[in-house]
Amino acid sequence: DNQQHTNILIFSFFHLNTKKIETNRSEQFVRYRFLKTLIKQPEISSYLSLRKNMPYKDPIKGLERRMMSMSDDDADLDSTLLLDCLRNDSEEIYHVRINNITLEKAILLAIFDTLKTTKTMRHLSLAGIHFKDEEGLLFNEAMKENTTIETLNLESNELTNICIEPLCEILETHPAIREFKCSHQKHGLGSRGEEAMARALNKNERLLKISYPFKVPSARSVADRCQIRNGEILRQKRTKGEDFYNYKEEIKQRDAHVQPWIKVQTVDKNEQMKSDLADQRGRMKSVGSVSQMRAESKLRARENAKPTMDNELASKLSAARKSRGRSIKAS
Repeated sequence: DNQQHTNILIFSFFHLNTKKIETNRSEQFVRYRFLKTLIKQPEISSYLSLRKNMPYKDPIKGLERRMMSMSDDDADLDSTLLLDCLRNDSEEIYHVRINNITLEKAILLAIFDTLKTTKTMRHLSLAGIHFKDEEGLLFNEAMKENTTIETLNLESNELTNICIEPLCEILETHPAIREFKCSHQKHGLGSRGEEAMARALNKNERLLKISYPFKVPSARSVADRCQIRNGEILRQKRTKGEDFYNYKEEIKQRDAHVQPWIKVQTVDKNEQMKSDLADQRGRMKSVGSVSQMRAESKLRARENAKPTMDNELASKLSAARKSRGRSIKAS
């Protein structure tokens, strides 16, 4: 009984110590002080050791949108060169990576038109370009005629199921697709979008990876099994000596591909900001110590608080006080 009573006191002590006091502050403070006198340090240590063994999980943070990298933020787009490469279907568009840049609609339409007939473009990344469903539906029409895209990245945009579901249906029969990324959308895709992605993985054995944080258990289970199955099919082809898609080597070649239409700014924004701050600091007036500033402000306040009195007002005030029988002392 004494041990149980002590445990109750300890629990109440920690409850009051950690709880935010909103009402009856004085009453809870008195209870807290009373419990603090009853509970000794060894009992608190034993209680903390018991809490360590209790099953507890840290709170899971929600999904966060991918932050812009400095390389993308400092980049500028040469629209003329990009349009020429798209029009000529040159080797430069083997990998088109335009991330975190606001694109004009004319450039998007040029990319969509090239998708329909290209024989060169294999990798396309349009992440963080404020891609919406209006443009997404036009993109789907282009993907219906495309036969070369192997990796597709549409992360950090504003697409919804209006665009993603038809796109996943297209990927079910796409002859070349290997990887699809569509995570970190502004609006969640929900169960319909996740099930559409799981169906695409199930029906298309070429699709090796879909990058999306599945929340629906059934869709996540199907997606995991299908990705393992598709990877195993690829491994068996490699073991038998058959022609297979070398995913790792292709990704290395993709990432090493130069983007000639991306012009990196020569001036680093961090260095520019440092120089601007240094110039501003040089133009600022020197400020004294805090104690000196306080003394000066108090002196100014005292001077401003003194009433201004001229001779006429002083004579009137003196006469008024004399009439009431009080003597006036000269200040």
